[in-house]
Amino acid sequence: MPLSESPFSCCLLDALFYLSCVLVFPSYWFIDRLLSCVVCTSVERSSGAALRFLGLLFGVPLFLLLFVLSLPLCFFGLLLWAPLHQIRRPFSYQQSVNSRDPPERTITGDCSFIFVSANLCLLPDGLARFSNLSHTQRRVTSISKLLCSPPEQGRDTLAICRTEDVLPMIETPCKRVAGGGEDGPFEVSEDFPQNADFICLQEVFDGRASRKLRRCLGDSFPYILYDVGPSGPRGCGFKFFNSGLFLASRHPPLSAKYYIYPNARGEDALASKGLLCVKVHLGTTEQRQSIVGYMNCTHLHAPESDAAIRCDQMSLLLQWVSDFQAENSQDGELVAFDVLCGDLNFDNCSSDDCLEQKHKLFSMYTDPCRDCAGRDRPGAMGTLLRQELLYHEAVNTPARLKSTLQSDSERRLYVAAPLPQDDGGAEHWTGRRIDYILYREADTLLPAVVEKVQFITRLAGLSDHVPVSLHLSSSLSESTNL
Repeated sequence: MPLSESPFSCCLLDALFYLSCVLVFPSYWFIDRLLSCVVCTSVERSSGAALRFLGLLFGVPLFLLLFVLSLPLCFFGLLLWAPLHQIRRPFSYQQSVNSRDPPERTITGDCSFIFVSANLCLLPDGLARFSNLSHTQRRVTSISKLLCSPPEQGRDTLAICRTEDVLPMIETPCKRVAGGGEDGPFEVSEDFPQNADFICLQEVFDGRASRKLRRCLGDSFPYILYDVGPSGPRGCGFKFFNSGLFLASRHPPLSAKYYIYPNARGEDALASKGLLCVKVHLGTTEQRQSIVGYMNCTHLHAPESDAAIRCDQMSLLLQWVSDFQAENSQDGELVAFDVLCGDLNFDNCSSDDCLEQKHKLFSMYTDPCRDCAGRDRPGAMGTLLRQELLYHEAVNTPARLKSTLQSDSERRLYVAAPLPQDDGGAEHWTGRRIDYILYREADTLLPAVVEKVQFITRLAGLSDHVPVSLHLSSSLSESTNL
């Protein structure tokens, strides 16, 4: 059965939820503007003290007064908003009108599949400034246009992978990934790949930003899951934000489920971070055998010192993936891929992240950028930029950021360093690579082959993360001989 678009069971609840959001929005906007007057980006600090002083002198009291005056409306809005979040499905779904009855695709021969993952830091403007980013609505307008790409005709997309059992925690041996030359299949690209099949985004917290993304991406990606994760009262706390996850797909989802991590703390406890599992339909073989795939999207706990929390979340993640696939698998299906992507908030080079690097996750999923625990493959790049240097000339355009990432000496200056800070003496200095696209290999089906891993610089100046993409290829015809 296809997913229903409304997260509620009836239209009345939809209308009440929309009304609650309208009532809460003025207070949300005024407090956001108040915070924006107080927190400055590096560009604003360099533009002069006079404008900052005027913002503090007039903006702070004005928006504080408006916030106080709007509180009665906000109070009544929350009386509707909070209980409705307890009964709504923990994600919303958008399906384009022209995709209501998609033609069945018959897949044969060689085929490829493209995934993109990006952390966009689309927080409310006042909070985004803590990451040295501002003007969330302007940024999302630019980002939306850059993510859109026209479909390429005549390309079948498929990668054959498998589902494995959960393994105990062990340190995985060094691995090699097929494809590419001596430095592997790595590439720094100014542009997003044409015709990506999936775009997995993190930190799409702002509702207006989400609407702009859906409006722009809807033509190229007919199936979008957004507003993922429950807000409102949860357990003994209150979730002010959803998970920030956003998944755009060219292939129809058959089922989806969201699991919320129970162990967040600090600032991360304010958001409903968790795991989104989606089963998608890709087509059929010539023998009418259904071909499906599994997409798993997540954003792990952020504070650097909380390695134990991240490890617990990864263990939960593996169990949830196993449970979801057991619940939704059908006899006779070919599982084309099992992919996990998102911001995992640890890297493979920091000694402070050694617990996460040795987690059993990497005995189940293959990281094409990883040689072994503690060492990345030559050609892999760090994906977390130094926030205080986001607008420096060396990284403020896609072309300059590409040149900087390709230079070992320049990369050390502008990419966040492993923890604790090293002396930069490594032969290949990766930096903090915290954005991942992992895939699971197969025993019974043809293993996936990595054609290309891209580090994309198109969002220079628009995010503090470097997006990544993974290109997989396989031959479906060979799977029939296994």
